[in-house]
Amino acid sequence: SIVAPTFNSAEFVQDHLNSVKSQSYANIEHVFVDGASVDGTVDLIKEYAKNRNVKWVSEPDSGTSEAVTKGLKMATGDIIVMLPSDDLMFSWSVQTAVNFLSSHPDVDIVHGDWIAWDVSRRTWNLRLNMPFSRGFMGRTQTLPVQVTYFRKKVLDDVGHVDPKYKHANDLDFLLRATDGRKVKLVREILGVFTKRPGAVNMQEGAAEAVEAEVSELQARYLKSSGPTLKLLKLWDRVQSAAYRRVLLARMLFASSRSGDDPSKTNKNAPWPGFLNTYRVSSGSAGGFLRTLLPFRRAYELQILRKSVRDDVWNPRPPRDDA
Repeated sequence: SIVAPTFNSAEFVQDHLNSVKSQSYANIEHVFVDGASVDGTVDLIKEYAKNRNVKWVSEPDSGTSEAVTKGLKMATGDIIVMLPSDDLMFSWSVQTAVNFLSSHPDVDIVHGDWIAWDVSRRTWNLRLNMPFSRGFMGRTQTLPVQVTYFRKKVLDDVGHVDPKYKHANDLDFLLRATDGRKVKLVREILGVFTKRPGAVNMQEGAAEAVEAEVSELQARYLKSSGPTLKLLKLWDRVQSAAYRRVLLARMLFASSRSGDDPSKTNKNAPWPGFLNTYRVSSGSAGGFLRTLLPFRRAYELQILRKSVRDDVWNPRPPRDDA
């Protein structure tokens, strides 16, 4: 089941629908919880529902927490992912998660790598994860629900999304869901998080509100605060930067070897679906060497489809010149 909270997202929801429609795994239930949109979002969902397994409701709500909680109660799948209506997945995403959980019955939650799409700047930022650690996740907020797949029994135990947290409800939910449960990383790109103007966490004053909620959650669940927390965060930043640059170098090297020929992609190597479909190169000045240096722009990449077919979802180009 894919649980999709939505509100006035007509500009983005068609891409979302197309990305789900492209899935290689067919047995999908799509659950929409709409907050009474007035921009045509509901009309798009209704049209989509004519030929798909869709549940939907459109009524006023108090925000994302209430919408997600409704959606989780409506969902009946054995595996559930939360994918807001302006976020996207790749054609292999659901199949990858289902295959992993089917072959690892002891694992409760599986997650993958992801891409952040900045709508205003038109850039892709590749986000490659460290192997899962609950403490690291709680301190860095680097695990988005969009690429995290839960067994339904986990969500039945965890229950609702806490409406107390307007900005950090995802972090609160993940800290509760991962407590005492087995979480594993699959090395594949599983989704696209859309950073867009107008989103709750992009509004004026949101940064301070986010920081306050995150600090409260860290003290509550991780029992860390003050100087100890600051030292741990510094270590997290150093460790993560080094680890991710090694992974970035591996991806760029693998992409350069396969070029535009998907047949040269090693299906047993990391990110097989992604590198089989896309050509990746450094988008920063200085190319490959810049990737290894300690600058945030190192994560900005040019990501282009190796071949474009009308029947396959093709994400918007990351740059005007791409």
